[in-house]
Amino acid sequence: MSIAVIQEHIEITPGVCGGKPRIAGHRIRVQDIVVWHEQMGMSPDEILYHYPSITLSDIYAEESLLSRSPR
Repeated sequence: MSIAVIQEHIEITPGVCGGKPRIAGHRIRVQDIVVWHEQMGMSPDEILYHYPSITLSDIYAEESLLSRSPR
């Protein structure tokens, strides 16, 4: 996934969610999705079930962003 595509789905806005990366147009932080997926074992479909206002593309953009970032 290219940086331009990731930027369509992930935003960083000072003063919103503490300036942390979040799903564009939402107050769902990338960090929240990481916790739900990696620590709570939720699948992308389960996350969408609980948060139907986001898309599968949003979740995959989050995963792509994390794969590009050092941990």
